[in-house]
Amino acid sequence: MNREAAKSARNGDEVNSYFRALAAAATVCVTASSVQAQGGDWPSRPIRIIVPAPAGGPYDRTMRPLAQQMAKNLGQSVVVDNRPSAGNIVGTQAGAAAAPDGYTVTMTGMLNTIAQSLYENVPFDIVKDFDHIGLIGEGAQWLVVRSDAGIQSFQDLVQQAKASPEKINYASSGAGSTGHLVMEQLQRSADLRLTHVPYKGGAPALQDVLSGVVSMIVIPPNAALAGVQSGKLKVLAVSSAERSSAAPEAPTFAELGFPQLTVSAWIGLSAPKGTPPAIVRKLNGALAAAIQDPKLLKQLEIEGLTVRTSTPPQYAELVRSDTERWGQLVRSLNLKAN
Repeated sequence: MNREAAKSARNGDEVNSYFRALAAAATVCVTASSVQAQGGDWPSRPIRIIVPAPAGGPYDRTMRPLAQQMAKNLGQSVVVDNRPSAGNIVGTQAGAAAAPDGYTVTMTGMLNTIAQSLYENVPFDIVKDFDHIGLIGEGAQWLVVRSDAGIQSFQDLVQQAKASPEKINYASSGAGSTGHLVMEQLQRSADLRLTHVPYKGGAPALQDVLSGVVSMIVIPPNAALAGVQSGKLKVLAVSSAERSSAAPEAPTFAELGFPQLTVSAWIGLSAPKGTPPAIVRKLNGALAAAIQDPKLLKQLEIEGLTVRTSTPPQYAELVRSDTERWGQLVRSLNLKAN
């Protein structure tokens, strides 16, 4: 090899070495980014929980102490961001559109699975646009009647309703609400015809039941308990799988022959689709640990919720199955939100 050829070869080797070094550095960067994306140093800044409900309401009273407990487990502050709207749509949309980095999670629940079919043009898919983290808790519904309405039991209600179709009325917090759908399911299952009186919210609906304007309502136990204890309301049936210790004399719908009315209104946490699985698992672990705190357990009980833990796949399946369940009923009734 002559001198010029040798020089050229050396220059080529240097160029090749340079590019090999660049490739190696790029590989290191990609690997480091991949590790970081999988949550290796997460969380390194505060985490936000979007609560699509008003500040001071029952969901907010549940989520704030939960956020405090999760902060202890994660070593970072967890802040609550209230974004209320009809059907929880505005807040849930903000959660779906957030960066999938684990720093924004959203309180989701059964209401989302109903709203998906009840509202037109919902700007997200509650099943597909989230990586679901886990359950927080669930609460049964009570079918209660005004004590002086002349209905002594669930069987009495069925007999009177069959004898006088559409003469017995019931209140709900609005078309498509949990109480409304439970009563629609009951009418189908028991072949009854009742008259629905929708209200804009649970409080005015319950007030009209208490004052004698409407005969009955399906509501959470924490909303019904004061009226039951005062003797103004009577519990005809409960939607939980087992009888309630707060109203042990009231049968479950399943006991009465209607297992399809075993219904619990549940809430949980979800992350935007694409959140690294390692982060979802860490969030699930922090959530599961948080809801074992005695003070938080007491607060959940006050709000009518029973703690329920789940894996991310289990929560995702619950969201999917309830979206299908309530969607079928909403569509069959041709219901649309006002």
